[in-house]
Amino acid sequence: MVRRLVSREFLWRAPVWQADVDAFGEVHNVSLLRLLQEAATRASTDAGFDASYYDRTGLMWLVRRTGVTLMSPARYGDELTVRTWIADFRRVRSQREYEILAGDRRVARAFSDWVFVDRTTGRPRRIPEEWHTTFATDGMPPIERTTFPEAIPPDGATTRTRRIELHELDALRHVNNSNYVAHLEQAAFDRFESADAPFSIQSPSRGRFRAVRHDLEYLDAALYGETIEVTIWPTEVTEHEVEFHVHLHRGDPRRPMLQARSRYAWTTTEGPVAMPAPLRESLAKP
Repeated sequence: MVRRLVSREFLWRAPVWQADVDAFGEVHNVSLLRLLQEAATRASTDAGFDASYYDRTGLMWLVRRTGVTLMSPARYGDELTVRTWIADFRRVRSQREYEILAGDRRVARAFSDWVFVDRTTGRPRRIPEEWHTTFATDGMPPIERTTFPEAIPPDGATTRTRRIELHELDALRHVNNSNYVAHLEQAAFDRFESADAPFSIQSPSRGRFRAVRHDLEYLDAALYGETIEVTIWPTEVTEHEVEFHVHLHRGDPRRPMLQARSRYAWTTTEGPVAMPAPLRESLAKP
């Protein structure tokens, strides 16, 4: 991949806290996405667009889509470096890209597609010229956005009900974008359990599922106390990996408030390995 030339990069370093680590000794993916959000906020502030700027102008950024590729796990004791830069501007949208490193080891690569909006109405607003001046991308053309693949859940897709709780909310009083990953991964592990691979038998030494990619498109915000439904179904099963499509919705899976594609690899301490054949066959069923 050819790296795009940019006028400004921002680096931020943060330690891995014990509370960031999951049951397999690796950093929660929710925590990694929170790092991306914090790095974007700090990068904006470093460029002069701090909280007072947004208060004064009545504008704000909302995430429309986030994609993250997970390359190697981060663990307690690592110091993570987040490198971030704006890759392009369109009229009301901007794509920010990220790289997370633990020393010289790449942990993740990610992007977020942001929309500039009026804080009161939520309507898109043209990105002011000062943003173009500050984050000029050296004349590079806008990045081509790929359309999120439309999908209709097949008969037999698994649906679970969730309640939106207080700890999931952000300052805007809706679910923080990073927290949706927890719903996606819980749905996947529920599906693994129905395929005879429950959490209780998964371990780094014998074999376990590890998320290697998430791609989320945010269409509407979930609010406190809402009961939402999470519908999940497999779209591809290979020797080593399974990919799921997931819809979060308010009762109609054809009208998602969030849609996502998530990919999981069957791994051991030695890295990705072939799934047991019965597990692969069970996962291939809707």
